[in-house]
Amino acid sequence: MKKLLSLAAAAFFMTANIANAQETTAAEETKGTFGLSGYIDTYYQYNLNNPVSGFNQGRIFDTKHNNFSLGLVQTMFSYDYGKAHLVADLTFGPNAELGNFGNDGTAKLIKQAYLAYDLTDKLSFTVGQFGTHIGYELIDAPLNYNYSLSYLFGNGPFYHTGAKVNYNFSDRLGFMLGVVNGWDGLQDFNDKKSVAAQVYVSPFSGLDMYINWIGGDEYNTLSAFGDHKGSYTSLFDLTTSYQAADAFKIGVNAAFGSFLSGTNEAIAGDAWSEDATWGGAALYLNYAATDKFGLGLRTEYFSDPSGVRYFGPLEVSATTLTADVKLGESNFNIKPEVRLDVAKNGFFEDAAGNFTKKTQATVGAAFIYSFNASCK
Repeated sequence: MKKLLSLAAAAFFMTANIANAQETTAAEETKGTFGLSGYIDTYYQYNLNNPVSGFNQGRIFDTKHNNFSLGLVQTMFSYDYGKAHLVADLTFGPNAELGNFGNDGTAKLIKQAYLAYDLTDKLSFTVGQFGTHIGYELIDAPLNYNYSLSYLFGNGPFYHTGAKVNYNFSDRLGFMLGVVNGWDGLQDFNDKKSVAAQVYVSPFSGLDMYINWIGGDEYNTLSAFGDHKGSYTSLFDLTTSYQAADAFKIGVNAAFGSFLSGTNEAIAGDAWSEDATWGGAALYLNYAATDKFGLGLRTEYFSDPSGVRYFGPLEVSATTLTADVKLGESNFNIKPEVRLDVAKNGFFEDAAGNFTKKTQATVGAAFIYSFNASCK
């Protein structure tokens, strides 16, 4: 009798353990995945014009002359649970102020903060603040080959706040459509919205093409499009990259923007009272000599004859050569860089404080360390 009771008790506890194990496994399977990534970048830049102001003209983030400067400290938190994907991308440092200039107070720390949800395997939507779809380059230094940013990047949008849907017909064809508050602002600065769109095409392996557009009335915003209600801004952008060989990549970015003033006549001293256009193109050539060393060449041209963007009126070309030296497990990148900007008219500052020079040459190096971790 005792033996039978012992066997029954053993069976009971075994069954309980199996049930408990199943419950534990089920609970573990329902846990999401938490991700943490980020980077720190710092740089030194010397401007051969030796400008009195101590600033490089026309630059976006590498603005300081003859200084060891902090660029950006970024920390991105992500959480994936089933079909839901959450991102909180926070930045600190001088470039956070520049990259998030449309936000106020502690909101300046937010580079991205959005929720994405997969409705089906092909269809998803995103709502919140997210990086722009326009352009070849990104705010994040580890994701660009060249450290200094192009004029195309500097005169286009950095981010948007709104909602968008993505539909992937296949691995080679996709589409995005969104409605956003405008350019570079957490809030809407007028009573109008802008529409954003993107078509992704990959005709064959190694070639990626993005046809991008954004359009809307951007009056009274921080994006330098004047204060005339009824104006209209449109920006078309083509971004392509081709992996020609394992060690060689070619990139092309071209953009054309147009501004319709919404006024009946030109107003003296008001660049936004007349219709205007701006645009340019950039070519990127990246060569990885080894897994620890590579070279990246960017040549670009940008024109804003009416001065409706941040740096205008301006017509300029620039050539940038960047080396990429990877240390350790490739998380630490040192990027020596030389760059020459040539403007059609006097635009750059000289040692006497006059903005009459047509050229600006800089030499320096960036130091970037990035990390990536995830857990369940």
